[in-house]
Amino acid sequence: MNTYFLKTFITLAENGSFSKTAKELFAAQSTISKRISELERELGQKLFVRSRSYAELTLAGKALLEYAGQIIDLEDKAVEQVSLSGVFSDRLVLGSAYAFYDLYLYENIENFMQRYPDISLKLVFAHTMEIIASLRQGSIDIGYTHHPLNHPGFNCAMISEDEVILVTGGQNREYINGVPSCQINNLPVLYSNFLYTPTYTWLFPGHRQFPLDIDICHKVIPFLKRGSRYTFLPKRLVEKEIAEGSILEIPLLDGSIPPVQNYLIHKQEHPKSETIRKWIEVFDPAVTGL
Repeated sequence: MNTYFLKTFITLAENGSFSKTAKELFAAQSTISKRISELERELGQKLFVRSRSYAELTLAGKALLEYAGQIIDLEDKAVEQVSLSGVFSDRLVLGSAYAFYDLYLYENIENFMQRYPDISLKLVFAHTMEIIASLRQGSIDIGYTHHPLNHPGFNCAMISEDEVILVTGGQNREYINGVPSCQINNLPVLYSNFLYTPTYTWLFPGHRQFPLDIDICHKVIPFLKRGSRYTFLPKRLVEKEIAEGSILEIPLLDGSIPPVQNYLIHKQEHPKSETIRKWIEVFDPAVTGL
């Protein structure tokens, strides 16, 4: 089965449009139709019910969709293993939440590369739910997330917690002595995607729109330095800026912000278990026995 045709099939299944699929894959719409028709001929089943505006999966299409990604991933892994021959003994794919890399991973990657030069690393950045989905699919070997994965087939350990604080630009002295939680919803807050849902609904009741919403938290820092705006960030992420005075921590006068938790996750039964053990040993010997 042609995996390039399968990638076309997955894209069409996701967006339901032959024209959109053609644009995404930089191909003519007739080419997309031919690929799908070839798959249908090979399988002897219709994969889509076509209309002028939408292509909807048939039952056969839904059945294929469950396995198409796995087939593509298996081919990618086979190509990867062949390409490693004679250069590296193994390859480890790490999935990391953006902030976790900034706070912890860089130094450990450098240490691992020096200790195990025969092991190739690939780093994938994503949000927690995307990393967990990739772990389940097997496209990521080790994941670092802000939420746990409670599944009998996976090892999951909380490896650290980071204090979350309210911060503003160094020139903004208005609430230098603290701010009550009820006032935060009235402040010019830039949202940096770093609050758990219960905390968010406590501080921002109702449907709050922000002047700027950035889902990679460290990207908000330059905007803080330019005005009297606020956001919530892990304290460790801005320790340097706080020390130099370009960013100020604003105390919360009532209540507290729960810390963000960091989890290490990997499959219990994994063909790269020895390589995973080596990585965890370098990263944090305390959790090697996961």
